[in-house]
Amino acid sequence: MGSDDPVNVNQFQQLAKQLLPKMYYDFFAGGAEDEHTLKDNIKAFSRIMILPRVLVDVSRIDMSTTILGFETSSPIMVAPTSYHQLAHPQGEVATARAASACNTIMVMSYSSTRTIEEVASSCDGVRFFQVYVYKRRDITAHLVQMNKAVSILRRTRYHLTG
Repeated sequence: MGSDDPVNVNQFQQLAKQLLPKMYYDFFAGGAEDEHTLKDNIKAFSRIMILPRVLVDVSRIDMSTTILGFETSSPIMVAPTSYHQLAHPQGEVATARAASACNTIMVMSYSSTRTIEEVASSCDGVRFFQVYVYKRRDITAHLVQMNKAVSILRRTRYHLTG
C-alpha cells in the first residue's frame, strides 16, 4: 500500500468524486428526500472516537461471529446498495466476489444491475437478498421463488431480508 492510497472513508469519498461521473457520484453520495437521515448519520458517526492502542499484539484478534447462523469473519455485512455497475463494470458480481474473499455476507439489492443468477454463479459466498413487500403480492412472491430456485440450482446460500 502506497502513501497516497486512501485509508479512511473521507479519502475514499474524495477519490470516488474524482473518478466517477458527477451524476454517478451524486447518486452514491446522496440521501433520500431532504437528506435528514444522511446528515444525522454523519453527525452521529463524527461523535464516535476510535482510540488507538499502540504496541499491543493484535496478531490473535478474532472478530469472527455468526449472523443468522452463518459464520462470517466479522460482524460487518455489505449493505444492499443498488446500481454497482455505475462504479465498476462487473457491478454486484465484483462486490459478491470481494465479500466472499473476505468471508463476509453480501446483501444483494432488489435493484441490482446484475441478475441474481449472475451474482449466484460468480462465487460461493453467503448472500442475502433484500425484498420489499409490494402491494401486488405476486411480484414479491415471484422474487422469493426466483431466489429460492437460484439457491437450489446453484447450491448457493441466498436468504431473504426485508
